[in-house]
Amino acid sequence: MDNLIAALEFEIIREHKLITICQNFLNTAPKGFLTVRPRRRSNTYYWTFEDGKGADRKQKQVNITGNYDLILQLTNKMICQEILDRCFKNKRPLESLLNKYKPVDPFSVMKSCSTKYQDVFLLRKKQLLEKRLTAPYKKCPYNPKLHVHETDYGELVRSKSEQLLGNTLFAYGIPFHYEEAFECANGVTLFPDFRILLPDNSWKIWEHLGLLSNEGYCSDNAKKLNLFQQNGLVIGGNLILTMDDNKQDFSSAIINQIINDHILPLLHGIRVDKAKIIEGVQQPYMK
Repeated sequence: MDNLIAALEFEIIREHKLITICQNFLNTAPKGFLTVRPRRRSNTYYWTFEDGKGADRKQKQVNITGNYDLILQLTNKMICQEILDRCFKNKRPLESLLNKYKPVDPFSVMKSCSTKYQDVFLLRKKQLLEKRLTAPYKKCPYNPKLHVHETDYGELVRSKSEQLLGNTLFAYGIPFHYEEAFECANGVTLFPDFRILLPDNSWKIWEHLGLLSNEGYCSDNAKKLNLFQQNGLVIGGNLILTMDDNKQDFSSAIINQIINDHILPLLHGIRVDKAKIIEGVQQPYMK
């Protein structure tokens, strides 16, 4: 629903700009209009305009077939006038729809309810999130040679950057799965770093790229990103992509900014119990 509101706002702004552009062009455009008369082998173009004043005012036509600049100006004038007319017709209903439209998604409706009902709604959403969080899921098998960094919630991850990211998500009470299987349409199974669970039953993938100084690692991740794109993941949408800097460091400030800008608004104030995150980590591996 937010996308619809954003689209309406964008279109209103766009049409206001078009009105200004068209009005400025029409203020300097030649008077009159273009008349086209088909002939057997080609078209003849006439500049039709009114000449004279008062009772002597008459409509005149001048053959401008060879004057391509004037033909183009008069054509652009006709197009601008039509755009201007359409924008003025669209303006009022678009603004009216934007003012009158009420989102129908559950969270928007919930916000119009009294606080006591909001609390019940969020509690139910929290319970459903925790149920998803603690349900068994297929994840990348544990490898003692690769999973060597222990998080605050007792899970072993591959890198210090993943450790920092996991610890931050845990501290916020954000529900997530580490290295949950992502089944691609071509039968390939990927294991992205973190899958963020959202209360509307959707999710976001958070993939962190660490060893970008390694050419082989870059090549493997380019293939992974290609598979992500082919299977509906979009950076800035359902895919969050971060990377270490050239010193192999990952800033906690960046993590916090992404969480505050792109995850917390989608949780609508819901935080899961940390014990539930730990319970989810302790689920057995599914094949």
